[in-house]
This record gives sequence, C-alpha cells and structure tokens, in this order.
Amino acid sequence: MNTILRSTTLFLPQIFTTKKMIVLEDIYQESLDAPKAIQVLGIGLVSMTKNRDNIVFNKGISLSLMKDLIKLYRPEIFNKKEGKIIDLLGIFTVYIHFYTLENEIISIFYINEKDRLVNYEDLCSLSRLLVKTHSSNVSISKVSQICNKAIPSIKGLSALFVINTTGHTLFTKIRNDKIKLSENYIQIGGFLSAILTFSNEVIGKNSGESLQAINFENQQFLITVKEGIIFAYLVEQTNNLEIIERYMDLLKEEFFDLYCDCLKDFNGEVYQFRSFEPVVEKYFSI
Repeated sequence: MNTILRSTTLFLPQIFTTKKMIVLEDIYQESLDAPKAIQVLGIGLVSMTKNRDNIVFNKGISLSLMKDLIKLYRPEIFNKKEGKIIDLLGIFTVYIHFYTLENEIISIFYINEKDRLVNYEDLCSLSRLLVKTHSSNVSISKVSQICNKAIPSIKGLSALFVINTTGHTLFTKIRNDKIKLSENYIQIGGFLSAILTFSNEVIGKNSGESLQAINFENQQFLITVKEGIIFAYLVEQTNNLEIIERYMDLLKEEFFDLYCDCLKDFNGEVYQFRSFEPVVEKYFSI
C-alpha cells in the first residue's frame, strides 16, 4: 500500500449527538433534504461497535473491499471517535467520515479514482444526512434511496438474464417496453446457455478465452460467467460501457454473496432469487 495523503484532524462541528438524535444547523437543512449526485465510484455505511461491524449499505464498493477497508481503518476510527480520514490506497482515494452515537460509531466510506476531483463539501453534506437518517431508526430503504440519488443508476440496459449452464433461468429483469423479450425469456435463457456451451467447445475451455459479447445491429449481449452461472446484459448503444462493465462485476459478486448456499443445493425453485431485484436496481435503471 502506498499512502501519500492522510488527514484525521478535522472534526465536523455541524453535528451534535444526544440520545441517538442529531441536530443539524438550519443552514444545511435544505441541501440535506435533496442530496446532489456526487462523482464517486462507491459508498458504504457501516455501524461499528467494539464487538461487531455491520455493513448497513454499500454501493459501488464490493463486499470484500468493504471488509478490507473496515479492517484497515477500524483501529484509527475507534482511536479518534469522530473525524475524517483521507487516504490514497492503490488506485483509489478513500474518504471516511465517522461519528460517535452512544454505543456505536457510524462510518461512511467513499472511494474514488485517485486522480479524479470530488466536491468535498457535497461529501460532507451527504454524510451528515446519512447519519441523521440512520440514527432516526428509519428503514434501510430510506438510506438506500439517499445513496441511490447520490450515485444514480446507469441507463442503457434493456435486460438482465441470470442463467445456469443447463439453461435454467434463475433471474430476469426486463425493461417494460421489451415485450418480446418478456414473452420469450425462457427460450432466450436456453439460447444463451447453448451458444456459450458451443463457444467453449469451439474455443476450448482451457484456452483462457471465453465468449464475452454477442453483437446485434444496435445492441449487444455482454456476458460474464462465474462458477457455472451466466450473467447476460442486453445493452443498447451507450457511452457508459466502462461503468456498466464495472457494475457487472459488482452485481456478480453480490449475487454470490446472497445466494451461494442456494446455488450449492439448487432445487429448481427460482422464487428465492426474486430478492436480487433491489440489488440490480442499485446499479441499473431497467
């Protein structure tokens, strides 16, 4: 790890905590009620006590990276109690704001490309809003709404198919205007599985190469595979391809985090995968 910039001395005077209640100065209230979109790669909100760490919400930061960040910065967070950390970590800049609320510390993690500028005042405003919301004991959906507004989902995706290698469609999310896709999703799942199997036979499973895209005139299927599960994204012409591919990797990891045990003992029931829809909606507007 190459650490170039580090600061932990700034405290956040606009927030005061008493009995899990946060009082904010009126000057910030309007901006907090309507958070702006912020130019960061990801965000994570973590509740910390001496005995546990609970990842309340994460978007744009994989679960494995979140755990690494918590492990790395936890000692300093508990030592300082409240404040900020700004650190260069590999290809990322890491921003952390943390606040003490009775028996827990709420930490908000942000990551961004190390050479990309960010409006730091917007980060501070978003952190205050998230801490206020979390401490109000509202549902996690409210925290999700705030984060999804701050980091909007990407448009340009027509459909997502999650299929096993036998052609069984585990999950689909199809845009409302794509009626033909909705009517034929089972056949499409079988087609994608078959063509991937065929490509593996032609290319060779041990060659290190695999089918990654199926191109049509104005759109394409982007394909990624992990442990026998196919993720196929029908993408229209877009300038956001780099972000889409990054989100594809994040979705794949979150799918296995959620359903690893289900996949090991899959019994043919696909209803259990319906809970994946909110995860998809974090990243893609379909």
